[in-house]
Amino acid sequence: MQFEKDYFEGKGYMHKERAIKRHVFEVLKWASKVVGGNLLDGSERTALDIGCAYGYTSTSLEELGYETCSIDVSKWALQHAKRIMRGDLLICDAQTQLPFKNRSFDIVTCFDVLEHLKYPEKAFRQMLETCCGTLVCTTPNRAVDRPVRKITRDYDETHINTRYASDWERSLMNATHSKLIKVDTFLDLSAKLTGQRFFFRSLRLPKFGLTVRIAACVGHANCPSVR
Repeated sequence: MQFEKDYFEGKGYMHKERAIKRHVFEVLKWASKVVGGNLLDGSERTALDIGCAYGYTSTSLEELGYETCSIDVSKWALQHAKRIMRGDLLICDAQTQLPFKNRSFDIVTCFDVLEHLKYPEKAFRQMLETCCGTLVCTTPNRAVDRPVRKITRDYDETHINTRYASDWERSLMNATHSKLIKVDTFLDLSAKLTGQRFFFRSLRLPKFGLTVRIAACVGHANCPSVR
């Protein structure tokens, strides 16, 4: 399936902006505790957002002060993203060679993308090469993704690579020499009101949280990643 108009409109993506932005804030707050620094302060720092879709994560990063570059495989999505973003936008597949110099970004984010990829390990390697600070990802938890989303009528057939949290941890450990890797599962609660989806609470739920959060500190001595 192509990630173009039918996909995004079928998922009601335009109505999820507020929920996604709150989700981004909660995940970065969690990752800040993991790496021991403030990822919510992006002043004088750079960010790469992988799979930016309509740009809701990217604009969140810009609002935090990051100079942000974003990529996605969808031309349709990028047309929407450029309406609200200031940073650069590129059509690009994270599983292939990324058009950036090594260690170009202080933070690399990849929110709800890994599950769509046939070769997520290739994407991990590409993201790690471009990152000189912190990698932050989220992806559905295989343990509960299919049954829960079918009940809520939100199941996505393009989720071709859902995994357990422990599997993602091993995959990332094989891709990096970082000694600071944290993988955890959370349940992010939201509700739909007047057509819009609102995020209102995030709960850590070991093993059975709907979302797997991944953080890895891959900083180098000459590139301060956190404050």
